[in-house]
Amino acid sequence: MPDNRHHGQREPRQENRADRRQEESPVQEVKQKIESYKTRGLKELSANELVEIADKMGKYLKLLDLKTTQVRRFLDGVRRIDVQSNKGKNFNSDLVVLLKPKLAYAAGRDREKIKPLMDVLEPAITAGAKTYEDFKKLIALIEGIIAYHRFYGGKDS
Repeated sequence: MPDNRHHGQREPRQENRADRRQEESPVQEVKQKIESYKTRGLKELSANELVEIADKMGKYLKLLDLKTTQVRRFLDGVRRIDVQSNKGKNFNSDLVVLLKPKLAYAAGRDREKIKPLMDVLEPAITAGAKTYEDFKKLIALIEGIIAYHRFYGGKDS
């Protein structure tokens, strides 16, 4: 088959940053993995799987230029629920489920950067609301995502 390009010329490349992000996005894979825990609860998620998910999402959120403070605000809300539950004695799964609208509000303010995190954390919140043990895994997952985000160069502002 003959090559119709002129010598030394390349075909134009139409790839942009958004296309690259989409190709490299682990969001669907991670979301499907977490959704498999919706009925069993997050307590069944192994530490190795949790670290793998946190690593992939932290790296991806860094690519999106998400600021650490945007995720920390959400984590602060999660930790408040932990304190209110008094180490599980007063655990209220409704408070955990009500984290979803807070996450949606944050995604509405900065859709491009927070929507991928929301896509992953929504099923994680559902799975993490079953028992206090599940909730503690949710906290570990969010902390892990923040830690890897920082590791890969995520900034505060």
